[in-house]
Amino acid sequence: MLDHRFRVTKYDPRLRDARGVFTGDDWTSISDVGGVFDGRRLTWERYEQVEAAHVRAVQLFAQESGVTELTVRTPSLHGLGSGSPLPDHVSAVSGGLSPEDFHDGLTVSLTTGLELVRAMLREDGLWCLLEAEDRFRVAVGWDYYLYIGSHRPCSQVVDRVRELGLFVDEGFISPYDPDLGDPMAFRPADEEFWTEVESLAARAGGELPLLEMWAGNAWRWHLVTPGEGIARVRSALRPRAVVTVFTDAPVAADGDGMTEIEERIRRLLHEGSPVVGVMCLIEDRETGKLHHAYLLDEDELPAWLETARSARRCGVYPVETDDRPEVLTAVLPDEDGTVRARWS
Repeated sequence: MLDHRFRVTKYDPRLRDARGVFTGDDWTSISDVGGVFDGRRLTWERYEQVEAAHVRAVQLFAQESGVTELTVRTPSLHGLGSGSPLPDHVSAVSGGLSPEDFHDGLTVSLTTGLELVRAMLREDGLWCLLEAEDRFRVAVGWDYYLYIGSHRPCSQVVDRVRELGLFVDEGFISPYDPDLGDPMAFRPADEEFWTEVESLAARAGGELPLLEMWAGNAWRWHLVTPGEGIARVRSALRPRAVVTVFTDAPVAADGDGMTEIEERIRRLLHEGSPVVGVMCLIEDRETGKLHHAYLLDEDELPAWLETARSARRCGVYPVETDDRPEVLTAVLPDEDGTVRARWS
């Protein structure tokens, strides 16, 4: 944990109750532009002014901490599917950074990091921690809160940030600090793991589905076969991804196959409480491209089945894979063999 910790907000501490909860009337997101708060209408100009102050605050703390580059940690995407562009203000300063590039361990310039902060403040569909190991960390919380850590006291920066019209609480521990929880151990996707996958694929005599998650809410399917097929999949995986291999191959999406698929979906949806959903693989009949779908409950099933009937093959798999002998899960290590991703 970094020695010096700060919470930066636009909320006047004089308007907090005994529990520290803000009791004033103030906007919390870009979606509130046009609303009236504290007798004032929130204009785009006012929003940009406050947003710029927060981004500038991060810049000042980072520069004081001696940071010129930042590392993306625990990334997640919300509403930005594969092929969807990142927000223009991020892409413009990063040479076309895409959701496929947005993975744990990605190193970006401070300039790009500040645009990622801006995107998180705007709730633009992405989130991550930004770190410089042992020197700096920033997290964007709900309702326009910044949590910043540094290896330096940053006393002069605190004064400058307050001059921006923001409020700084010193010594405030970030709820997103990875040091707060017990570290989780993950099986590395090393040579032993891939040898086991090879054996499973050989025994199955065909293709096994592999689900890759390279950021939260960002998945894509692969089909692995023994030999060169596994090598091709391995070369396509993104750094530090979670890979999950299932032993049930997709089945033809017609006749008895569709009956089997529907029965399996219903069974999986009723296995757990609360329901956590079902992962689905759909192979396009014309192109062979693999699509990912997620079903939360049976209300979504009729529409999904309509789509599935036009597919070549479909597979249905559990979201919760713990203690399932038919599932292999591992995390891609770095080149030195160490697993550094913080998946939960």
